[in-house]
Amino acid sequence: MFKQALVILAVVIAFGILVPLYKGFGFLDARIIAAYACLALLFVAPASAELASGGKNAPASAILARIGIIVAWGWGITVLILATAIVTLNVTARRGGFAAPPTRFLSAVLVFSLTASVAIGMLGATLARRFSAVQIKNILRGGFLLILLALLFGSRVLPEGMTIGLSDRFATRTALTHLAWQGSMVFAVLAAVLLIVLVMTSARAPLASAASPSAKIPMAENPDQGGR
Repeated sequence: MFKQALVILAVVIAFGILVPLYKGFGFLDARIIAAYACLALLFVAPASAELASGGKNAPASAILARIGIIVAWGWGITVLILATAIVTLNVTARRGGFAAPPTRFLSAVLVFSLTASVAIGMLGATLARRFSAVQIKNILRGGFLLILLALLFGSRVLPEGMTIGLSDRFATRTALTHLAWQGSMVFAVLAAVLLIVLVMTSARAPLASAASPSAKIPMAENPDQGGR
């Protein structure tokens, strides 16, 4: 617990204080704010994998409560980091008035971060029905790695014209706002689907355990016992 608190404190200091000090008003770039909002996924993903250690046959209500705590924790830390960074920027680089991202854009990326965190938490809980915590972490890390590779080397695979067009399209704050709202709807639908799967698998778990051969076979009595 103490080590985890130190790690969180180090992350808050690094991203909430040092980065805005280094970037200055460049910190308000839309892509940087969007990247900050996605920090929640890095907190929620490994924590959701630990749901596997809570028991594969745990009731859906207990799992959903844990997911709620995990999402509130990961998303709350992200909001804290972003708020700390904005306050640090205004304290160290005063320019008359309070400098902050537009409310519409900030709301879009934070809602996207929240819905994506819920979907990732649901995914981790669903995978916990079949895989161990280590396996789930490897699956989620592999998914994040593929996304990172696509972002880093996608320009080398796609035609140059398409790469420039995509870069221009998503370089503006307005475009990222639309993309964040669209992504929020996608993740909300995904979370709903995973919720249905989680509830269905939770309902089947007691039936499967009741139908197991060991549950059906009664304990045989020893005929030699009882009268002696």
